[in-house]
Amino acid sequence: MRRVLPLSPLRQLLGGVVLLALLACGPPTPASQPAASAPTPTAAGARGGASPAPPASTPSANVPVALDLPTTPVVDLKVGVLPLASFGPLYIAYDRGYFKEVGLNVELVTGMTVNEHIAPLAQGQLHVAGCASNVPCFNALNRQTDTQIVASLQSAGQTEKSIGNVALVVRKDLWDDGTIRGPQDLVGRTLYLQAGEGSAVHVEAATWLKRNGVDPRSVQVTNMFFPDVYAAMQNRGVEVGTSSEPLISMGLARGVHEILATMEDMHSTTQVLYLMFWSGIERLGPRVGERFMVAYLRAARDYVNAFEYGIDQDAIIDILVRETPLKDPALYRQIRYAWIDPDGRVNRQSMEADAELMRELGLLGPVDLSGMFVDKYREFAVQYLGPYRPPR
Repeated sequence: MRRVLPLSPLRQLLGGVVLLALLACGPPTPASQPAASAPTPTAAGARGGASPAPPASTPSANVPVALDLPTTPVVDLKVGVLPLASFGPLYIAYDRGYFKEVGLNVELVTGMTVNEHIAPLAQGQLHVAGCASNVPCFNALNRQTDTQIVASLQSAGQTEKSIGNVALVVRKDLWDDGTIRGPQDLVGRTLYLQAGEGSAVHVEAATWLKRNGVDPRSVQVTNMFFPDVYAAMQNRGVEVGTSSEPLISMGLARGVHEILATMEDMHSTTQVLYLMFWSGIERLGPRVGERFMVAYLRAARDYVNAFEYGIDQDAIIDILVRETPLKDPALYRQIRYAWIDPDGRVNRQSMEADAELMRELGLLGPVDLSGMFVDKYREFAVQYLGPYRPPR
């Protein structure tokens, strides 16, 4: 079952580029029947009640070890998603039937920002959702809401093909004449960042500035969507801003901008997005969190194998084309992809450092995230599937 909010024509045209800009910004009663152990995955799941055929191969799924993973009773789960490639594993697990195989009847609830999923998740109206390393998400976590950080959704790129999916770009003429070539040249200027102050990219830029001896408060920050930055640079209305693929590659090819720093240059350990569970998820049925995580990591490995190694790439791109507004399959094959850790590891130290930097900048009060990290679901899934190994 799907619940999807309609996209505007602009978002349909510009795809996930616009939507990524927004990032910085009662449970069913299980039936009383005995739980069965999950078989080795073979069947595909349902969409609207009909079961699609299973994929010809699932190259990323390792042979499970002998762990008990119940598949009954079937449990209904509501999962908050955004129509972005970084949420791709959730779409892949849904489309390929991985959730159904472990006895989960998943409803994907599509929103426009991670922030709008915070309250429903804390109240148990959603059971799984993503959040970002931004002020609203950290504020919610600091209030000790009924949520848990359980896995990574997107982090700094780790390979040549995944580094540079997001970057700080400078207008081409200002780069060419030497006006802006480094962080010191930004003092007194305005950075046009997706979702502005307190966003994940603001933290990345502030980390980079501080590391290079520039007080982040000496640079103004304002909000502007990726495509608006791209258009404004062509009109010489913006000097420096953030961009994302495919606009980064387009701007370089057309002489609109140059890359001042990639996301990884600015913050090499950034935890952009992470997956959260409602803390009552274990009351929904036996090992529901573990079941979900097994399906999620299977799909995350499919995603990485497709973009990094070309395995089953056409099929994975077809899913993303259906589920996200970026409708050109060729673009997915050309651009740098959003990195998702195939073992789901969250960089806790990076998140805690980000929260402390926001506090230093006066954007947050004292924040304690220490009680919000729950790793047992991810650890179980990695043990069940085996640690990720690149295909030979």
